[in-house]
Amino acid sequence: MFPYAFGWLDMYAVMIGIGIISCFVFLEIYYRKQKVRKLLISYFEILGTLAIGLGLLFAVLFQNLYDFIENPETYSWSWSMTFYGGLIGGVVLFLLGYFFVIRKKFGPQMRNLLTIAPACITIAHAFGRIGCFLSGCCYGIETDSPLGVLFPGHNHAVLPTNLFEAVFLFVLSGTLFFLSLKINFKYNMGVYLVSYGIWRFIIEFFRDDHRGEFIPGLSPSQFWSIIMIVGGIVFFFIYHFVEKRIVSKKEAQQEN
Repeated sequence: MFPYAFGWLDMYAVMIGIGIISCFVFLEIYYRKQKVRKLLISYFEILGTLAIGLGLLFAVLFQNLYDFIENPETYSWSWSMTFYGGLIGGVVLFLLGYFFVIRKKFGPQMRNLLTIAPACITIAHAFGRIGCFLSGCCYGIETDSPLGVLFPGHNHAVLPTNLFEAVFLFVLSGTLFFLSLKINFKYNMGVYLVSYGIWRFIIEFFRDDHRGEFIPGLSPSQFWSIIMIVGGIVFFFIYHFVEKRIVSKKEAQQEN
């Protein structure tokens, strides 16, 4: 592993930083193609930065909550993080900022946002997983396969599930970005929720860094993965219904 460069530079933080920059690059490219005002892009970037900051805080708080629920007697504060906690906290702040600031100032922007946001999330998450690998966390079960990597504190090679997830997220991010940029595909959020939810539920069986047990038989991430999959399926139906309503209203206006 390579947690620090030059003895002081935290590589996990570096990967998070690269992920955030990549996220904003995706946002800039997409919105400029859509010929969106630069001021609106700046508002989204500022709000996104604040959401990421709160997301990191929630990632820590959720992990501490899991640890406390599992064993209150031995609980002690840690700075470990969990992705789903960060995602929930970041999304909540972003939506509040959108409805109370951006929507009031610029009008409805949700359709385009739902198109590009998943690609932004996945590219940032992918670099974050590389940071996990460099830090030696989020590792998998022991293995004798050629894919095994010896992590710090282990006497046996383990599956680098963090790298597996990074590859998956890079592929998913590229796919979502292509769909949004080339064909302006409107169901990217549903694709993201279902595909990542399924992936995360499965990969949890191969991870071995214990993060608590939210529900008997399920890790916390598997619980949220199920919620994510269900939410993605519901999204497809709701968005399809809304799109049909919008098209019908436009056709009615043209006839009049």
